[in-house]
Amino acid sequence: MTGVLIAALWLLGAGVRQGDSLLVSAQRAAAQWTRHDFDGLVGSGEAVMVHLPGAEPSSALRSTQAAALLKSFAEGDRELEVTIVVARKVDPDRAYVEVQRVYQVAGTDVRRSQALYFGFRRSGASYRLVEVRALP
Repeated sequence: MTGVLIAALWLLGAGVRQGDSLLVSAQRAAAQWTRHDFDGLVGSGEAVMVHLPGAEPSSALRSTQAAALLKSFAEGDRELEVTIVVARKVDPDRAYVEVQRVYQVAGTDVRRSQALYFGFRRSGASYRLVEVRALP
């Protein structure tokens, strides 16, 4: 969780205002991934696209399906650090967040690192997750 805080402070120093809803959404998503709270991560409304290593990209999935797929993907992993690398607005209605996760595979001492990308769409004054990409 310390990595999330450090990255958030870095983003603040890089010109992202403290009250910026994208930063809040990025911090929430990183914290939910850290806790493997995939139901909370994908929410209960809009469909979410999921792209995982070794699998064909999904079409938009219902939130319950997307959460189940992410649970299966991260099952047994222990998150050691989940750090926000960057949060950027693509246009007034879309944004993405790059997150670096360091995790340990269950039953091993092996530490692995992986980049995650969260795609967001503006919904009123906040952002909703609409895509999750995990790179190999």
